[in-house]
Amino acid sequence: MSKYQFIVWVSLVLLTLPDRLHAQGAQKIFNPIYEEYFDSLKNSNYPYAFPVLGKKAYAAGYDLPYAWGASAIYFTQRQEITISKTLIGFNGGEQVDLSEFIRFGPVIANSNAFTMRPDLWVLPFLNVYGIIGGGFTQTDVNLVSPVSFETSQRFKASSLGVGATLTGSAGPVWVAWDNNFNFVDVEVVVEPVPAFNSSLRVGHTVPSISNPQRNLSVWVGTFYQSIKNDTQGSITIADVFPGFGEGNVINQLNEWADTLPPAQRVVVKQIIQKLEDFGNGIDPGTTTIDYQIKKEVTVPFNMILGAQYQFNKNWMLRSEMGVFGKRSQFLVNVNWRFPGFRKN
Repeated sequence: MSKYQFIVWVSLVLLTLPDRLHAQGAQKIFNPIYEEYFDSLKNSNYPYAFPVLGKKAYAAGYDLPYAWGASAIYFTQRQEITISKTLIGFNGGEQVDLSEFIRFGPVIANSNAFTMRPDLWVLPFLNVYGIIGGGFTQTDVNLVSPVSFETSQRFKASSLGVGATLTGSAGPVWVAWDNNFNFVDVEVVVEPVPAFNSSLRVGHTVPSISNPQRNLSVWVGTFYQSIKNDTQGSITIADVFPGFGEGNVINQLNEWADTLPPAQRVVVKQIIQKLEDFGNGIDPGTTTIDYQIKKEVTVPFNMILGAQYQFNKNWMLRSEMGVFGKRSQFLVNVNWRFPGFRKN
């Protein structure tokens, strides 16, 4: 019975991944064509308040991105979720553990999200940012036992979060380590649920032959996601299983319930009776199924590949895709930057 509400949890995946992509921070391009440009930075007096230590970075011959930025991001993803524990209750009564008696097939979450991310380079190697976004998730749930049943549900979700990226370089290769925390608010869940993301990227920047502020960056890396794995709440009978009140399904459920231990049998029989009433056209009113579900991303790691084209220091276009594991994703990110406030 909890499979429907489990769909809510996968909305957490919606808004946590699109916020992982950042500029690479201070850069030094090893190309004789731009030797004069980078030498000029060494002799410049960095006029802006951020990043802190910007003047020292200039003195060392590093070019800096504009400190302040805002990104608009579109993200789509498909991944598999695993349900490991299921507790069910009826109308506020005691919940019973049905984990050994309910079996799920693959649970697939398909998500689409739009996110805004303001950010600031506090130091030449440290970017901090905020996350605000919204989107939808459609989840396909496959119940294998006690009856065969498939359903697909769609939910709205919103997200707020914060994150930080550390960057560094060694010769022509740069490294970026990103971490963020998100709190995702799903329309049918009372409390926002936290999620943590961590990713590591190794890349290289290819300069334009005509403009030192124009370049193409490419990278490869790995991404890890951890989401709070306990969700609890209630759902009304009318919202749970459309079509479950049909006679053959009810008969199968009753036969299965008869095999359960006494505590589980009492709760399940109450739910089955209400489902049968609903199938016969009797309004179940506010009768609820209470649930507690433990679940996890089936494979928390996957590989990421990405690229960014910097038109100039104000505008950048980025894309990234995730492959392998049991998660695939793609995002597009438009980033606008400006230098911010000058020092007094």
